[in-house]
Order: sequence, then structure tokens, then C-alpha cells
Amino acid sequence: MIAMAKLITLGSHLNFSSLSSTKFIKELNLDVDISYEHSIDSAFKALLGADYLVLPIENAIDGYIQRTLDLIYKYDYFITHVNELPVDFSLVTNEVSLDLVDTIYVQFKAKNQCLNFLESLPKVKYIITDSNSESLNKLLTHEKSSAAIIPKHLIDRHFLLTIHNIHDDELNHTRFAFIEKHPTMPKDKEHLKALLSIQPKKDEVGLLYNLLQHFKNLNINLSSIISRPKTDKTSPYHFFLEINTKLDQLSALTTRLASDNQLNIKILGVY
Repeated sequence: MIAMAKLITLGSHLNFSSLSSTKFIKELNLDVDISYEHSIDSAFKALLGADYLVLPIENAIDGYIQRTLDLIYKYDYFITHVNELPVDFSLVTNEVSLDLVDTIYVQFKAKNQCLNFLESLPKVKYIITDSNSESLNKLLTHEKSSAAIIPKHLIDRHFLLTIHNIHDDELNHTRFAFIEKHPTMPKDKEHLKALLSIQPKKDEVGLLYNLLQHFKNLNINLSSIISRPKTDKTSPYHFFLEINTKLDQLSALTTRLASDNQLNIKILGVY
């Protein structure tokens, strides 16, 4: 009997990551079992014994999820598809007033998407969680003087006080990555995005300027660039870059960059 493929994602069956996974399954016509992990780190480890991984990669308010990028690089995995979901947050508590709340459970990225609201509660202590489901579960276990910030769709019971739409931007959304262990290039050669990691072998004046000239000369639009410190001694930092490209442009770019003895390049996804 052939074992069913396994997909790893975060939290529980009601989390945004799970909703994104369901969307991917329908779009890609997959027959998979979904398994849930409590953190990004544990999800990457779990992919060693699975087939697919779905994780958030970028939020419209808070930017890229750095841990996801770092671990794609570390494990040498590959993004093959992306999708996005609208994101909204609510505060829930079984206290009748916010004045009675001294602790808020909130997922680490959710907190950064609700800063304007949270500034109105300067005396409250925040307990950071790995997932929105964990925030809700901690509230249900420790209800007295506590509240949780969770997505609206996670509210499945009555709370004495609920405040909706506390996120900073009403157009808030999060992009999710469908991650595989081996590279798979898309069939469509037009209108692609690619995620690259470029590691200079040494730091020098004009390095970034010279690097960006390759993109300009090939008429490749650079949609984002992030500089990240390296934890080993091979280089002081590396760049994550997302580009709008075509497969022939990407091939030409990687050939040019690979010929530069001062750079190490890794393609982390094409989608």
C-alpha cells in the first residue's frame, strides 16, 4: 500500500497556515495528510520526514518572516508556489473591561500587526506565543485578568468582551509559501517571481552597487532586498532578494552571478 503524502504546517486546523494549506491542496489537486507543528523551527524539522511544508513568508504590515527565510536557506529547501490570505485580528477576553486585563497572549507576528491598538494598553504584559491557536488555548487555560489576540475566524464561542478589527491596516494580508525539499521549476515561463540568496565572500566598497548592475543590465525588476547577518565565518552577511523575472532571464542572471568569484548564489524558490 502506497503511503499518502504528508504536508506540514503551523498551529491547528483553524490557523491561517491551515487555511492556506487547504487553498494549496485545492489549487494543486493534492491528496495529502496535514500534520501540525507548534513553531516554524519544528515545522522545518518535520519536513525531513514529510513531503510538503506551508508557512507564512511575508505580511503586508510587518514584512518578511525572517525565520522562514533563514531556515529555507539552512535546509536548502525550495519554494514552488505562493498564495495570500486577508488577515484580521480581534481581542477576546472574559473580563468585562480592558481595565481588568493585565496579560495578553499574542502570536509574535500578530503583535506587530496590531501595534496601534496595543499602544493604548501601556500597562499590559504581553506573553508571546508561536501560533494564534496557542494564544487562544492559553487564554482558555488562564482566563482571569487575561486576553488574547486571535484571527476573527478562530472565535468559536462567546466572550464577555470582543473587540474586532484591531490590526493596523484594513488591507492587511499575509503571503504563504509552499515549500518542497527539491527544486521544481514552473511550466509557465512568463511572469514569475524568484527568491535568491546571495552571499558576498568579502565586504568591500561598491559591492552592492556592482551586484545590482547585473539586474539592471538584464532588465530584471528587484521587488525586495534584505540584508541578513551570517552566523558562520564564511561571510559577514548575505542578501535575500525577490525578483520579477522570466526563466530565461533567471538563467542568464544566475550564470552571470556564478561567474563572479566574489559571490555565492543560491536559488531558494521560483513561483
